Amino acid sequence: MTLKNKTLLSVAALLTSVMASTASAVSIDWKGTYRFEWTQVDRPSLATPYGMKSYGLNYLSLSPKIIATDGVSIVSKFDVLANQDAAYQNAQFGQLWGQGWPTAAAPTYQRNTTAQNQKYTQLLVSQLYLNLNQEYGALVAGRAPIEFGMGITHNAGNGLFDHWGDTMDVVGYKFIIDNFFIMPMVGRVYDEDVAQGNTVQDTIIHLQYESKESGSLIGVMQQNRKASLGANDAPYTGTVVGNYNVQTISFVLGREWEKFAFKMEAGFNSGSTGKQSGAGEDVKANGYGIATEFNFPRKDSKFEWSLRVGMATGDDPNSSGTYEGFQFDRNYDVAFLMFNHRLGQEDFLSTDMIKDTTKTVATSLDDEAISNAIYISPKFTYVWGDRLDLNNTLTYAQLMTNPIAGNSGFQKDLGFEWDIDLVYKPTDRIQWINQLGLLFPGAAFKNGNGAGGNLDNAFTYGFATKAAISF
Repeated sequence: MTLKNKTLLSVAALLTSVMASTASAVSIDWKGTYRFEWTQVDRPSLATPYGMKSYGLNYLSLSPKIIATDGVSIVSKFDVLANQDAAYQNAQFGQLWGQGWPTAAAPTYQRNTTAQNQKYTQLLVSQLYLNLNQEYGALVAGRAPIEFGMGITHNAGNGLFDHWGDTMDVVGYKFIIDNFFIMPMVGRVYDEDVAQGNTVQDTIIHLQYESKESGSLIGVMQQNRKASLGANDAPYTGTVVGNYNVQTISFVLGREWEKFAFKMEAGFNSGSTGKQSGAGEDVKANGYGIATEFNFPRKDSKFEWSLRVGMATGDDPNSSGTYEGFQFDRNYDVAFLMFNHRLGQEDFLSTDMIKDTTKTVATSLDDEAISNAIYISPKFTYVWGDRLDLNNTLTYAQLMTNPIAGNSGFQKDLGFEWDIDLVYKPTDRIQWINQLGLLFPGAAFKNGNGAGGNLDNAFTYGFATKAAISF
């Protein structure tokens, strides 16, 4: 054997030894979720023609955690079946069932009528960050999930059927003292290039006390978002004249007892949007939202019930110098149809600023949010057995602010919704839900007799079946 071959063999043996030792020192913890959903809404427009919509969603996410050494891990999340629609590609909807080739100007070998396979989907990386755990703290650096309290302002989307997820490129350190922690963070939302200047940046401080023994929870998060003049793309009406500087302060309070538990979260926006109205006024942000949950568990009974009450301010179109709107995170669902799917023929909830307005009530997925409304929603659960629950939820809501400029016939009543859910849980990791929603729209959807006319507010219903497996 030549010297050259001996050298190559030695190098190969050394590389094999290094790789083997590295592999033995590193482990990967795999987690993930697969789900399939089918949704149908009979008349989302509440008018004629119906505009009925139905769609299926197929979703798979993988969350491998690379454990490099004790206390040091790299956490990630990959959306394997991701939605390809530009309006939803950064959400967690999953791929539309039956998504084929684009029909516009498609070559002859990519025609849906003669297709023999489905169009591929791209793998999306939604989270990737370093987590360094120490005895009295933890460092987080990278694209990490952001969550607070009940999730009305920030929701990481960890629920089995959550379609949205908050993430941010952050660096933060959590200081832990018994049941209390304080976590300052700096996040970069947008950076035009490596030169300093056009950026959108957050400074966040999160303080929280949580005791598992007493069931107590108290927390506050202060978030300051600043954008330079060149990076200010705030969606409010007006002309950009300065920097964006808006503060969001969120509070959460909770307590659990044996037969009663409650939680409350409130969020408040304030500051300057950096825009100027047509009347020459500087547009300020000044909105808030509050959500409360009351639960009455009965360990020895087959019946349980809970109550959710909340409100979120809406923008007054007649007030050009202030944006008063506040939108809940879209993972926070109260009803199956109301505040979840677009309904009616106008933007009654004043949420167009967070939606793709090229979509209609008949072509959009469940991308609505709680805003410009006050609601009350009691829920009754019958535990049918170890694996089966039957839920009945009744939701009533009213508008907070007249959303249509010049409408003199403003009416607040959004109506009632009755939701019936049958939940089957054969194991802790498998869940199958069948939902029926009956919506009895109120006079608010008619928009009075002012601008927009006397619109229809006909009865509608929706059905959904969805199953999820976590591993």
